[in-house]
Amino acid sequence: MQKAMMNIDPGRNIPMDRFLSDLEPFINLDTPTADLAACRNAAAFLAARLEKAGLFVTQHSCGADGRPLLTAVSPSAECSEAQPVRAEGLAEKSYDFLLVGHFDTVFPTGTAAQRPFRLDTAEGRVYGPGTVDMKAGVLMMIYLAEYLTAVHPEIRLCLLLDCDEETGSADSAPFLMEYGEKSRCAFVFEGARKAGQFVSQRKGCRKYEIEITGVASHAGTAPRQGASAIVEMARWITALDKLKHYDRGTSVNIGLVQGGTALNVVPDRCTAKVEVRYTDEKEILRIERAIARLSRKPSVENTRAHVTCLSDMPPLRLSPETSMLMDQMKAYGEEYRSEIGSGLLDPVDFVSAGGLSDANRLAACGIPVIDGCGPGGGFPHSEKEFLSLDSLQKRYRLLTGLLPYLYRQMKE
Repeated sequence: MQKAMMNIDPGRNIPMDRFLSDLEPFINLDTPTADLAACRNAAAFLAARLEKAGLFVTQHSCGADGRPLLTAVSPSAECSEAQPVRAEGLAEKSYDFLLVGHFDTVFPTGTAAQRPFRLDTAEGRVYGPGTVDMKAGVLMMIYLAEYLTAVHPEIRLCLLLDCDEETGSADSAPFLMEYGEKSRCAFVFEGARKAGQFVSQRKGCRKYEIEITGVASHAGTAPRQGASAIVEMARWITALDKLKHYDRGTSVNIGLVQGGTALNVVPDRCTAKVEVRYTDEKEILRIERAIARLSRKPSVENTRAHVTCLSDMPPLRLSPETSMLMDQMKAYGEEYRSEIGSGLLDPVDFVSAGGLSDANRLAACGIPVIDGCGPGGGFPHSEKEFLSLDSLQKRYRLLTGLLPYLYRQMKE
């Protein structure tokens, strides 16, 4: 018992009252991705909190609209940025750990006023828009950096916070790549899975817009002179739907369809937006070959198809380097749980996920990436969204010991 108590020192428990006092105003800030003024306001709030944690903060402007993105580095990283440290067998790296999060949400402006931060002490939960996806994770990153900077100042940290993750991080992608390539490994603080697992793999996602053009005509007096874009699109929809292959991890969703101008007019235009999720690159090539065949051979005469790739997020695959990092995390978790008791810490385990995150963008950097590092909860993107305070405490307790452990492994 004495040994266990030595491991659970006050610094390894998150200061819950202080954390909640920081979280409440953060939750009560509206941060929809499209509202740049709101995102800039939230960036200023976070920059002040990061500086209070003793980090060196830089605000960047992303994309044509100047979307805010924050990076914050520990004092040791600030000192070494000009002269990155070369690890044996590795390229020069400025940071030991890159911690990544986003502060945009899917909820429109006004949602925070309608259902603000609410603490339910009986349930051990916090309710409000963006609690688990992922404002609590962002704030936990800051508390974790604050602890590590004070207790383990030798660890070179970089925190990156963006505000367009909910729409694919298109503006933030160059910064994610730049800082990912400067780091030895990355941890993304999306919410933990239901049983506290981390995420080691994510599907890729490619989005398309299909536009069919035909010939308009009066549906009553001259139907033969028309060429229906909607009828041709119907053929596309049924053909694309048949391409899904769940056993291979491939899904095809035709999510939006628009066409036609009036009931008595043969429609000359129809558009559809399609999302393909996949794990195997061969699958996306199979889908694109099918799209090419459909384009070459329309079934409705005098119609044409034009296909545009709207976005492409690569899969987060399980690399040998990530597998090695996972093994180290599991070894630490088993050792630590045996010391402090299983009730104080969840097992270190990993799952694959179908959703997207900034981890997909970081996958191309060729470094180990672990996702789902934030605290858990439930019902993200809904009015029932909540944060589990028990999960918050367990995750913080784990990571305050895990990152120094991994740092020592890097040095050996």
